[in-house]
Amino acid sequence: MKIAIIGVGSMGSAIVEGLNRQKVVPVELIGQSSSTASASHHAQTLNIPVFGEPKDVLAQQPDLLFFVTPAKQTLAIMQEFVNLSIPSGTIVLSAAAGVSNEAILRTAGNVPTAALIPNTAVAYNAGTIAYAPGKHLVNGQLDQVVNLLKTLGDVFEVKENQLDLAGVVGGCAPAFVDVFMAAMEDAAVSEGLSRATAREIISSMVKGSAQLAQASGKSYTELKDEVTSPGGTTIKGVLALEDNGFRSAVIKALLASNS
Repeated sequence: MKIAIIGVGSMGSAIVEGLNRQKVVPVELIGQSSSTASASHHAQTLNIPVFGEPKDVLAQQPDLLFFVTPAKQTLAIMQEFVNLSIPSGTIVLSAAAGVSNEAILRTAGNVPTAALIPNTAVAYNAGTIAYAPGKHLVNGQLDQVVNLLKTLGDVFEVKENQLDLAGVVGGCAPAFVDVFMAAMEDAAVSEGLSRATAREIISSMVKGSAQLAQASGKSYTELKDEVTSPGGTTIKGVLALEDNGFRSAVIKALLASNS
């Protein structure tokens, strides 16, 4: 499958890295950047052909156009490709928050589409990807898209009206976890642990906690209760989190990101 990544900024580059790392779906990657100069730079850093003009991308006859562009610019950039005629059967994916399948269809016509929101962990094939398929994406094409996305991480189909919220949980919340881990690191360093050791332990702990939650099927409350012994150190820490409004802060952060 020949895939054109339209927009090779942070997220586009992460998708390129993840697709290059995986060995499940054979892919040929090309990219498109905003100018010839930036295209040359990205081609060197990503080690794939990167073009500055939409016409040069379409000349490569990609099977899939993957728009990973700023949300406010996505439809205008897509229109440039439409003006040059997107070949029939070409799948169009959009990773721009707030750009619906209906908006894509109004711009690109009756093309097979899917709107999705990934996070940057796709670079290491550990992403969280929410997607909503468009009405013209037939079964074989849907399987193609899902199988491709699964090489980048965990994939969740949601209703179109839930996509932005799912994207906030999967796409914004990693920053909240980063803030949490950074705070834990500082606390550990203040008590004498080296920063490098603290970082390794905290990263391992978060990874293990996530894997345990996924594999066990237990609620977060059940998992928390299993490690909070009566009168123990963990319950004291949990109560300190409650005293300082930790849960409330997390809820407000998520709601603010979705507003």
